Amino acid sequence: MTEDAAKQRRADMKEINLLRVRLNRTRLLMGIWMAVAVILLILLLWDKLRDRYYGETVDAPEVFTEELRLDGPEGLSEMFKENYVRYLKKAYVLFGTYPDCSYYKVVKGVARDDYDFENDFYTAEGERYRNYYPNGVKSGRVAVDVSTYQTNVDWDMVKASGVEVAIVRTGFRGYGEEGKLVQDNQFEANLGGALAAGLECGVYFFTEAISYEEGAEEARFVLDQIKDYNITQPVVVDTEKIAQEGVRANDIDNETRTQALLGFCETIEAAGYTPMIYASTAWFCQAMDIAKLGKYEFWLAAYDTPQFPYHVEGWQYEPEGNVPGIEGNADLNVWLR
Repeated sequence: MTEDAAKQRRADMKEINLLRVRLNRTRLLMGIWMAVAVILLILLLWDKLRDRYYGETVDAPEVFTEELRLDGPEGLSEMFKENYVRYLKKAYVLFGTYPDCSYYKVVKGVARDDYDFENDFYTAEGERYRNYYPNGVKSGRVAVDVSTYQTNVDWDMVKASGVEVAIVRTGFRGYGEEGKLVQDNQFEANLGGALAAGLECGVYFFTEAISYEEGAEEARFVLDQIKDYNITQPVVVDTEKIAQEGVRANDIDNETRTQALLGFCETIEAAGYTPMIYASTAWFCQAMDIAKLGKYEFWLAAYDTPQFPYHVEGWQYEPEGNVPGIEGNADLNVWLR
């Protein structure tokens, strides 16, 4: 190799090495910038959720006003959005479809559930009713709730079909200004018949209370009705919004409703029974201060797969069920206590 060729080769190698250094430096800088971008994004999301997680319960569509976008390979934006919404649901109950939804903070201090409603609740082969099957093992019970609309019930047939628990309405408070307490006209027949057939029984009362005192009054009304019966399941207060005008408890504020429910539950508990609250997901989250009621058992009404973060002791999954021994429709429940 001539001296000139050797010099050229050394020059070429030097240039190649210089290019390699520049390339490695560029790769390092790109890696650092990507890492910084990811860290900043994580901190931004965490800061948003952390600041609101410990705040008051809010109905605030404006909390997240812009749909997140991430430019990049096809599908990456959608994947990021799905993960973000999944993360949101750890701290909020979402009503509606993201981003056009309202957000209700998951309250700290109220026990959470670990149920997989999508995969562990189903009607097993050879069974008539839905139940709870964690790891394939039946772990719930079948319950029906009945009222004046279920008459002449053949409770022996009901039990033979696989029902184990009956929750019987004791009565209700009238919707109007007077708010009269009324006994369900099928209460004695239904409760007596269910107990005679060997079902475990609880009771429920449809509330329209608008104060702590009225809630306690409703509870005393129920206690007087059940004093001669063997009630081994909860005594439930049923709270709902009625779709008509002039209903006395529809438009009271959340604190007033919460106090009315406390009046009922505390009175029932003091009498030695187990209080329980029945409501829909929206009503639990939007219409009461669940932090003050979280120690009581919950009975959830949800006719699709529940999106409910708190503990659940009963799930009413079907309002128009068919039960042998009951004419017409009946509410079906998976009982988890």
